[in-house]
Amino acid sequence: MITEDYVSFEIAELLREKGFNTPCYTCYLNKELSHYDYLSTNFELIEDVISAPTLQMVMKWLREIHGYYIQVMLDGWALGDHTGYYVVIQKTDSDFEMMLQDAVDEVFYQTYEEACEAAIKYCLENLI
Repeated sequence: MITEDYVSFEIAELLREKGFNTPCYTCYLNKELSHYDYLSTNFELIEDVISAPTLQMVMKWLREIHGYYIQVMLDGWALGDHTGYYVVIQKTDSDFEMMLQDAVDEVFYQTYEEACEAAIKYCLENLI
């Protein structure tokens, strides 16, 4: 069964600080992932509730609102006998491009989702 992948609580907090205000059906309530009808309730007014968007929602927000495109690449040589993922972050309105692993000691990630989360965190902490 395929399920949605939501940002971690740490990323959810960073998103709140950076002004992410896209309605979500999922949130962190007392640091626990919960599903609520967010669209009919203003949870941002409740201190212990933080929106928990999917990884893809945040990547779209970064691209459309802040102009950062995240590309997760597969590398068959990254982890010896195993494949690994690395990230390229590109500014959508220029030729600027950088590889995330260059910024964090050439890290390769074991899962696509782990690479997405690292890229989102890097953008929130260093680019926005």
